Amino acid sequence: MSESQAQPGGEIPVSSPSRCRACGHDNPAGSRYCCQCGVRVGTASLEELDAPDSSRATGFGAASEVRSSSDDDAPIADPLIGTTVAGRYRIIEPLGRGGMGVVYRVEHARIGKLMALKLLTGELGRDPEIVARFKREALMVSKLSHPNTVQVFDFGVAEGLTYLAMEYLRGNDLGHIVRREGPVDPERCAKIMIQVCSSLAEAHGLGIVHRDLKPENIFILSGHSESDVVKVLDFGLAKLRESPELGEVTSRGAIVGTPYYMSPEQIRGEAADPRSDVYSLGALMYAVLTGVPVFDAPRPMGVLTKHLTDLPTSPTARFPELAIPRGITGVVMRALEKDPARRFQNVQEMQFSLISELRTGGATSSVEILLDSGQMHALTRSADDAATRDEVERYEKKLRRRGLYAWVSLGALLCGAAVGGWQVLLRTGARAGFDGNEREPNNVASEATALPFGATVRGQIGRRLDPERSDRDFYRVHIPKGMRHVGIRTTALPNIPLCTYVYRVGLESPLGRYCTGAAGRPLKVSAVELQEGEHLFAVMQDRESYQTTGGQLPVHENVSDAYELQVSVAEVGPGTETEPNDTPKDGARLPPGAELRGRLDWVRDVDFVCATPGDGKVRFVVEDSPTLPRLRAAVLQVTPIGGPSDGIPTRVHHRGAALPKDAKSDLAGAFQSAAAPRGVAEVCVKLELVPNPHAPLPHPAIAPSGDEEYTVRVEISP
Repeated sequence: MSESQAQPGGEIPVSSPSRCRACGHDNPAGSRYCCQCGVRVGTASLEELDAPDSSRATGFGAASEVRSSSDDDAPIADPLIGTTVAGRYRIIEPLGRGGMGVVYRVEHARIGKLMALKLLTGELGRDPEIVARFKREALMVSKLSHPNTVQVFDFGVAEGLTYLAMEYLRGNDLGHIVRREGPVDPERCAKIMIQVCSSLAEAHGLGIVHRDLKPENIFILSGHSESDVVKVLDFGLAKLRESPELGEVTSRGAIVGTPYYMSPEQIRGEAADPRSDVYSLGALMYAVLTGVPVFDAPRPMGVLTKHLTDLPTSPTARFPELAIPRGITGVVMRALEKDPARRFQNVQEMQFSLISELRTGGATSSVEILLDSGQMHALTRSADDAATRDEVERYEKKLRRRGLYAWVSLGALLCGAAVGGWQVLLRTGARAGFDGNEREPNNVASEATALPFGATVRGQIGRRLDPERSDRDFYRVHIPKGMRHVGIRTTALPNIPLCTYVYRVGLESPLGRYCTGAAGRPLKVSAVELQEGEHLFAVMQDRESYQTTGGQLPVHENVSDAYELQVSVAEVGPGTETEPNDTPKDGARLPPGAELRGRLDWVRDVDFVCATPGDGKVRFVVEDSPTLPRLRAAVLQVTPIGGPSDGIPTRVHHRGAALPKDAKSDLAGAFQSAAAPRGVAEVCVKLELVPNPHAPLPHPAIAPSGDEEYTVRVEISP
């Protein structure tokens, strides 16, 4: 939604001596961070202030929060880049990522202007109740027209994507500004909050409570040298975060907001009203004025508890060196009353108090500008390349007018189209057929090569896209109805390690990432569960280094060798491992006496196998690679989950290898878990490959994959 204008590398002067504003600890001269509590006290460059560790105790989200939270740093191809949503929003690049979804910079294909497009996160976008709720909220938010509120142009569902189109802004959010510059001058802070109050007043008048006020949702437009011009973001979407439908999502670890600015009634789960936004605005103002949150603790639950029970220390008393006027402090402290009846009863009251304080200080003329909607509309006017509400509405009206004339000429057009279409079909029919080879360009999802289910396609990792990205090939495959499990096979290239990504069409996050970790190693996923419908398969170079030293691998090309990709029906029988099974919830369930065979044939593959003790005691017997020795660099590690050996890992070596003391079994090459007692709901074992400490040096940082099989057997004893 934004385009940062920050220039890295600048130095920020700070006052001396190095006394921590948060805890009062005296630090050695030249210290950058307090050695007692970690708050920044010294001189730091902008790059350091924007680093994730610079936000330790500030309550301001670091810049890394908008990046992918993948377990590894390998680049992930975004299949939505280059696609057109709803027939008019062409996706250019991602701008940010949060708990609700991803924001992209897009171009309106018809009017040629830039917009921001928010897409709901995959799990949310697939829930019909969440989507319906999103559309109701978006309909309300689209009615907001105040110049200090981000303008929403369009919303809906298209091609499985739930989207919200809004104006494209240039500048920085308030959190970024505080991280970069430190505490904000009280007069400047008051002027920002007056504009936020104006935006909230319109929303509250329509029955919309923001519920998620925080520095990252207060956007400061660039290009206004005299004073800050504010846009308030994310109206209405916060309500979705609190809905009961999100229980399953949040249980999987999705971050749904920060605790630093939540009102006590929100924390207790009570209904939020405009006074809840008043409390959040007080907490926000406190953090902006001082650079630290009103309450802090090592864990979020501790912060929430303090909001419920602790009395805040006034900014003036806590940081006397900041010279915050007592009148401004009084506004903050009244907004932070834990009893809603003792706060400002609406944002207009709070705004009036701020205006009074500024007028007392002689800032009358600049305050009047902030209250003049006409002048604010002029100040918030979008750049020439960004779409405005007027332009979008004119385009929509033109479409409606065209619709009136469409029926008049429809008959003639159908006749002409039938003749012309037949001729085009004759000319292009042969060209459009699948001939077993990829069709370039296919390095974005919108140009994916159609791959019939069960067929094999030949492709090449040819000319690199740029100095940092290899060629990447997208293939579109329709999984037939009733096909529960499919197999994926990608042959190897001699000089390039490959990754194969799997996407559901309409979702930006991959369902699976399969990297073999070495050149010359093919990939074979025997059985993976995929839903019926359209899927994308992307093949590209794996640029991650799995060694203990060294960064990413250089970008390679290969125009002489070809790989093959096949997506086909999987033969799944008793004892066959099926993916995904990388969590206890998705793990294979074995009955007593049953045996499962599986493989860990891509890097970081993890398998779970579970069983229920029932009326007896359950034991897992795991044997690794009974016929062929595994590569020396890797060893199978088994970790029981539940039962008497919960969380204790054991490495299991091949029968023919010298058995070190790290296996507890008397039988070389096999592992027997301690018997879990009857009555336990469920026990599991986690299987993964780890670097072999007994292999010759140097050891890899990540264990290489292998196609050797392991077996897991469940034994039940009385």
